[in-house]
Amino acid sequence: MRAGDISDDAVLDLVGAIYDTALDGNRWASVLTRIDDAVGGRSLFGVYDPGSGLSSLLSPRIDPERVQNLLGWAPRNPLLPLGIGRAPGEVFTIGDFITRDEFTRSDFYNEWWQPAGFDAEPLTTNLLVDHNATGILTSHRPSNLPSYDGKARRLFATLAQHLVRAVAFQRHTHQLDITGRAALAGLDELDQGFVLADAQARPVFVNRRARELLDVADSVVLEAGALSAVNSEDGRRLRTLIGSCSLDNPVRIGGEMSLRRPPGRMPLHVQVTPVGSDWTESAVPLASGWRSSAMLLITDPEPNARARLEALRERYGLTRAEAAFALEIVKGDGRKTTAERLGITDGTARSHLSRIFDKTGVSRQAELVRLLLQK
Repeated sequence: MRAGDISDDAVLDLVGAIYDTALDGNRWASVLTRIDDAVGGRSLFGVYDPGSGLSSLLSPRIDPERVQNLLGWAPRNPLLPLGIGRAPGEVFTIGDFITRDEFTRSDFYNEWWQPAGFDAEPLTTNLLVDHNATGILTSHRPSNLPSYDGKARRLFATLAQHLVRAVAFQRHTHQLDITGRAALAGLDELDQGFVLADAQARPVFVNRRARELLDVADSVVLEAGALSAVNSEDGRRLRTLIGSCSLDNPVRIGGEMSLRRPPGRMPLHVQVTPVGSDWTESAVPLASGWRSSAMLLITDPEPNARARLEALRERYGLTRAEAAFALEIVKGDGRKTTAERLGITDGTARSHLSRIFDKTGVSRQAELVRLLLQK
């Protein structure tokens, strides 16, 4: 089978395995091996999040000693800073930043890359870009095979979206015991709201924090026994995202959205992901009568945002508005999108960025993102 030649059913099965891995980190090696088989490469997966204690560097089909040697190359690896500004899930390769000649002349290529037998055009995506936390997946094509074709690139791009959500979920749950019978009880320890819902958005399980948010009823609410929102437009979109995760849907998608709250409050962030079948079979009693289709992670950004905003203000002398803008620009989707998310004009965003450049001593947006992520 050529790279990328995989049936729709096999893709859906692989996506389900990815979400099972989000709830059981011991499955990553197996999932990466399946991704290698599907795409036709050798995956290198790395996540580092000191805030939550999550740290992992895995590559089931690359020599373990070579993988560990990669850490020592960090100061001289010309590739490390190149993709920092790219949004999670966006696929890029070396040729998007530097020429093949520039790369093949580097010590890193000649002493680490070429001896490993890798093609010079891997497929890469950021899995996580958030303050001090970073995550990346690279699929290396063996140099004795043709470069990745369009099918393999499209498949990698599809899987990247699900991997981003799986890693985001694992950041919050990896320290909990959420396997086997203790699964649902362990989720009460989360600071985020967690909900299992069926395809009609009816909750099958709600953890402690999610119950608190539902009780406040200023954003996410229950209407006729189904999840919705105070804002009708948000409610419709939330139910659509949950419905897209239905076990009967040939393309289980999910997604992310914000739920508006009253003026002066930051919106809740909601991540909706399909439920992997293996985990729910062990965690949710069959006697419940409802089949879980989606899991929702509901995050209130206000506590962490306040601490990070004050840290930026103190370190660089930023105003409150400039610090808030700096925190958003790190997400990597550009000035205009950041302005839309904050509800300000592009002109105001440009002014904020100019003053932030002056105060931090950088002159380019990519340099600013790199600076803020290193702090």
